[in-house]
Amino acid sequence: MPTWYESQIIKDLMPILGARAVRGLETNFFLSRIYTGKSALLKVARYLEATISKEERKALIITDSFTKKFVKNVEDFLKLIEMDYKIWSGVLPEVPVSTIDEGAKACNEYNPKVIIAIGGGSVMDTAKMVMVKYEKPKQNLFMILPSIGAALGLRQKIKYLIAIPTTAGTGSETATAALITDTSRDPPKKVEVVHEELLADITILDPEFVKDLPPFLTKATGLDALAHAMGSFTTNWGNPYFDATNKTTIEEIVKYLSRSYKYGGKDIEARSHMQIASTWAAFGSYGNMAPGINHALGHSFGKIFSVHHGIAVSLFLPYGITFKAKVTDRWIELCPLFGIPTENKSRDNLLREFIQKLKNFIHSVEGSTCVKDIKEPIVSKQNYFEKLDKLVDYAMNDAVTLTTYRPINEEQYRKIFEYAWDGRFIDF
Repeated sequence: MPTWYESQIIKDLMPILGARAVRGLETNFFLSRIYTGKSALLKVARYLEATISKEERKALIITDSFTKKFVKNVEDFLKLIEMDYKIWSGVLPEVPVSTIDEGAKACNEYNPKVIIAIGGGSVMDTAKMVMVKYEKPKQNLFMILPSIGAALGLRQKIKYLIAIPTTAGTGSETATAALITDTSRDPPKKVEVVHEELLADITILDPEFVKDLPPFLTKATGLDALAHAMGSFTTNWGNPYFDATNKTTIEEIVKYLSRSYKYGGKDIEARSHMQIASTWAAFGSYGNMAPGINHALGHSFGKIFSVHHGIAVSLFLPYGITFKAKVTDRWIELCPLFGIPTENKSRDNLLREFIQKLKNFIHSVEGSTCVKDIKEPIVSKQNYFEKLDKLVDYAMNDAVTLTTYRPINEEQYRKIFEYAWDGRFIDF
């Protein structure tokens, strides 16, 4: 089913809406209530107790089969305030549309006042869409316009959407966006849904939920956060709020991701910093700003070849930045964060040094910066190039493409995909 952002009219209008003069009049700032640390659960419980009458205290806890185990972390606090709850653990990776209907059915049967999402990006995004379908069952998810469109009018049945992330990277807890999968297409396509009312009302950042995150997910979700922050900073949708946020986020990730990946739960300091960095990365990208075309490239590639979202979007991060560097110098401001002096260097040499440092950092946590080096799963050269047409089509019709600082066409997307096979430097 086509989305609103695949309309040619929208594509023609977006360059105007993305202009700096217009963006200066449309600087939004959406953020949920964020509670951090060991006391966060107790503080939120007391807040719910004070704002929801006893007879209405019913929560639907949404998880997947893996994150269901974390429910025990919140049960005592719900019992403390006499809040009834049920668990729906039907979330699947990448959010197939059919699972959203199942979750909405669970809501209709139970009539909760609160939705508590415990998990990674897929759980958060499912919870957002379940809330929409529960409150607005006739709403076409593919035609939800962002804040430039009409209000959805949510929060009539659900008073609070509470997000408790169990990964440190996707950042859906502070994003006004959700990624779902349109399974009616062949192959299935990732679709973005963006609206300010999708934002979680309350976010809980407790290191206990990410302490035992496996190394692969530590790497993949951490690189996803890096892709959010760097891709967004190098767009023309920036403003002082989010430029500062994204710079700090990048600095935190450069300092703490390697430690978090290497030492895991033994380094709670690194885990805590990455948890906060991933939240701010999403805050500074999806909804309040816009991530770079590395997300359009990664959405397409990741879905077609079943590559983890974070691995996919970070793989294309160097290519997206280099492509945009033809029309902006914003990347130069990020050089000091990677320890690169900028004085007495030609622009071309500085860009090449910066991109190489970025690649080295991704490699330091065993991430990939070219398709042929991906190990999970291995993508053959023949299969990759046979699917170039579909890769280009899905990237070109991705919502992120509408916000690119440098306009891009199908032929340029094709060349980027070709260059990304073996890691060539973008020279066009």
